[in-house]
Amino acid sequence: MEIDEKKSIQLEKIRDLQESFDKSMRILESHIAESITNKEKLNSIKRDLKDANQKFIEAEKCLDDLKIDIENTIIK
Repeated sequence: MEIDEKKSIQLEKIRDLQESFDKSMRILESHIAESITNKEKLNSIKRDLKDANQKFIEAEKCLDDLKIDIENTIIK
């Protein structure tokens, strides 16, 4: 009888460990998925910032050209 009780207790501990492990794995998988999503979002933001920066540089060049045109017009 005592052996059966020990086996039962050990099986219960094993089940608890398995449940704990499964829960930890679910949490880990969730964190990995979240990290991947965040990395993709960061890459998207980085691309958007590069595009915005390029457009800003182009706009700045246009303004410089306009300024030069205005200065040349005033001088004549």
